[in-house]
Amino acid sequence: MSVSPTYPFLESPLFEKDEKLKNILKELADIRHALDQSSIVAITDPRGIILYVNEQFCRISRYEREELLGQDHRILNSGYHSRDFFKNMWATIGSGDIWRGEIRNKAKDGSFYWVDTTIVPFLNEQGRPYQYVSIRNDISLRKQMEEEIRKSEERYRLITENSSDLISIIDAEGNFLYVSPSHASLLGHDLADFESSQILQWVHEEDRETVVDAIESRLAARKESPPLEFRVRTRGGSYCYMETKINPILNQSGEVNSLTLIMRDITERKKSEQTIYHLAYHDTLTDLPNRRLFMDRLRKEVHQAKRRHSQLAVIFLDLDRFKYINDSLGHEAGDLFLIEAAKRISHCIRSNDMVARLGGDEFIVLLTNLSSSAEVESISQRIQTSLQEPIELFGQRHCISCSMGIALFPSDGRDPDELLKRADMALYAVKDSGRNGVSFFHSDMEERSLERILLENELKKAIQYEQFRIDYQPKLDLATGKVTGMEALVRWDHPELGRIAPNKFIPIAEETGLIIPLGEWVLRRGCEQNKHWQDQGYPPLKVSVNLSARQFYQPDLLDMISRILKDTGLEPQWLELEVTESIFADIDNAAAILQEIRNLGVHTSIDDFGTGYSSFSYIKNLPIDTLKIDASFIRDIHRNKESHAIVKAILTIAQTLNLSVIAEGVEIPEQLAVLNEDGCGHGQGFLFSKPLSSQDFENYLKDLPITT
Repeated sequence: MSVSPTYPFLESPLFEKDEKLKNILKELADIRHALDQSSIVAITDPRGIILYVNEQFCRISRYEREELLGQDHRILNSGYHSRDFFKNMWATIGSGDIWRGEIRNKAKDGSFYWVDTTIVPFLNEQGRPYQYVSIRNDISLRKQMEEEIRKSEERYRLITENSSDLISIIDAEGNFLYVSPSHASLLGHDLADFESSQILQWVHEEDRETVVDAIESRLAARKESPPLEFRVRTRGGSYCYMETKINPILNQSGEVNSLTLIMRDITERKKSEQTIYHLAYHDTLTDLPNRRLFMDRLRKEVHQAKRRHSQLAVIFLDLDRFKYINDSLGHEAGDLFLIEAAKRISHCIRSNDMVARLGGDEFIVLLTNLSSSAEVESISQRIQTSLQEPIELFGQRHCISCSMGIALFPSDGRDPDELLKRADMALYAVKDSGRNGVSFFHSDMEERSLERILLENELKKAIQYEQFRIDYQPKLDLATGKVTGMEALVRWDHPELGRIAPNKFIPIAEETGLIIPLGEWVLRRGCEQNKHWQDQGYPPLKVSVNLSARQFYQPDLLDMISRILKDTGLEPQWLELEVTESIFADIDNAAAILQEIRNLGVHTSIDDFGTGYSSFSYIKNLPIDTLKIDASFIRDIHRNKESHAIVKAILTIAQTLNLSVIAEGVEIPEQLAVLNEDGCGHGQGFLFSKPLSSQDFENYLKDLPITT
């Protein structure tokens, strides 16, 4: 009798107010437990390097887990399969499709075993695999049985009548000539019902064409078929998923006069695959499609619209002042609001449209096959009217409005990114006008204000004449109070306009591309200053420099870093580059660049962690050194259970992955006390010091103990 497993992480305060999330996570954990108990499971990266194996994998391969991790599956290669076999497998999963097949592997002790294998690729927003999950089941006994079948007809009958697999023989017309007793035990029909019937009458009507093609192919090719999946009807009217091998039986003349079918019930496996897929591509709170699934659909619909010369629309939708709901009624009420909003939006769109949740109170709608913009207006008006209806929570009625920005294909953009960008512009135009409205994108939204034009022109001069300076904010070991490093922060003191805030000029630098020369200047000055302090006799510290997404993806990034380190004489280990989670929109490319930075000897950290694209499943595969917890979680950590739970979860996963953690925005002793209690190693914020000029920072160093 199996004992139901327990999951301590579900007792975390994070789930106290979100029973639905807790149930979903428990369901996922149960599925993982069931798979671990019944199947051989492994996870590999895009290059086939093994990242995870379960106990079943170790047991059957006779390798220790440590011997498998970091290897690829060539360690198990038995030499049985051809290069074309594996080439076809990689071509299938590399294109994002699920691969199924049977593989003979070699165990550590030299013995061989067969596994029935399903490899499921997980795709990023660009549709490229970022990892593969393989589910295997030991079929060595079945393969042995198949071999015995070929050797002796009598032995074949003995085995088939005692096999849990469904084994049958059909003639060229599909009539049953023999069915094994397992047909009756699994499907519930009498054996006589099968023996007097034709196979297609038991097959789901949607799968019949596939089965006919497979039978005709085996009759012509005289070779065994690759695994075939179709559904078979049970006595109760439901259907079982069967994985089937079809083998030809030759007569004395070498002609195919009948076929052997070996069917295996894979219904539970199909349910597991469907559950895993659903969880990977849907929002856990609302059950709507998530960003990844939406982007995949949008790319396909844009391609179809170009081919058919049709119209579509993208609608960005925000719930107005949703933060008030969370703050005044609590996050549980906020979650109920989001669930109800998701239902109402879904009821307002057509069956061929899609609504997805991007996160927080942000939704996005895709309308396809449009006849005119009036159709978009009608649907958006329905959504607005529906959301304005009061929502009853805990016996009280609450009202909420929404803001929507709309971009049309092809008039407002001809690719997905352009449509999203312009729908977002239209949304912010509504917000700037007071919210609770709908706006179509128009070209005026891209016109820049006089202030913006002035700042852009002055920014170019500021870079040319080096009007910038760098302040340094110390990072401390929270346990000892010793300085461990400092973050370089760029400041602009304009000779006429005075000090200009970074949040004003950095976005302009990003959009115009001026962030590239500005970022290089900051990196060079930061490295020069750090080397200067070392030469003055101060113990070496790590200087952290921010890299925006645009800088991160510049073609000569690595050459630029190497050149600056060489010019300044700073050793690579005393430089840390801070990147934001926005770079992980292209996870595969980001991981490759991060690895090349690591190869230079430079450290990397993820800034503002927890606010963007990343998830723990991505983080564990990235070559990074440090997680920098966003200040928004630290701000109320001493009084908000959710923030505290999130920080503790980040600390736990960081410890598991051997990553350093620094808390950003530590301002009061109460925050520091909680962080110390939770075991956070490092901190940064006004509690310790504001950002200091280079001279003030040097004076600061003189008065503090320093550790490397």
